[in-house]
Amino acid sequence: MSERIIVADIEEMSQRGAEHVVQIIERAVKERGKCMISLAGGNTPRSLYERLASEEFATRIPWESTFWFFGDERHVPPDHEDSNYNMASESLLSKVPIPHENVSRVLAERPDPPAIAAHYEMTIMKVFFLAPGELPVFDLMLLGLGPDGHTASLFPHSDALKINTRMAAANKIPESEDWRITLTFPVINESKNILFLVAGDDKAEAVRQVLEGQSNPEEYPAQFVRQKRGFQLWLIEQPAAALLTK
Repeated sequence: MSERIIVADIEEMSQRGAEHVVQIIERAVKERGKCMISLAGGNTPRSLYERLASEEFATRIPWESTFWFFGDERHVPPDHEDSNYNMASESLLSKVPIPHENVSRVLAERPDPPAIAAHYEMTIMKVFFLAPGELPVFDLMLLGLGPDGHTASLFPHSDALKINTRMAAANKIPESEDWRITLTFPVINESKNILFLVAGDDKAEAVRQVLEGQSNPEEYPAQFVRQKRGFQLWLIEQPAAALLTK
């Protein structure tokens, strides 16, 4: 099941998104005693993270029962301005009482990207108590969408699109040769809930292609997001939704 909500601006996106996130956390903790969340990077989710750290929402979240991961990371140290961990830490993780051991970051300061991905995979297996061959089931996977149709760090025509046996991969961006560490589509599609946050008029064509275009996931990788279960919510800022027809 999926739903699209067109929002006026980042403020409305953050408010609606925070309410959605808190409801998922409350339900998961009530049912299983914990909630497993994968965060998105980039600029769009920052306002949502700040909203979650505000008194309005922070007081509703049982932080000690939440476990935080990252859908992707740039190959930079954790204090680098481009680090997804750094952004999430500044806007959320350092502002609320999350136990240090409940945050599983990608050790992207290490030199070898494939080894970083392998280590992150082992970290996920340990926290989720997985046996070899099992995949994690996240209660919530936050995702964004790039102007080229990528999500996480799964870029058009990149090698990681073909990976179906690994949880995490080192993926080289075809245009820039920069490395990213990313969760793979098999993991994304196991998620119980997926929340897409999309803002900016430069995303309008990608939104149209992913949601209403013909199937072409090599060109628009977000089309590979096909959950096996659960709920998928798209919060789309009006400029990014300008080319949608329905």
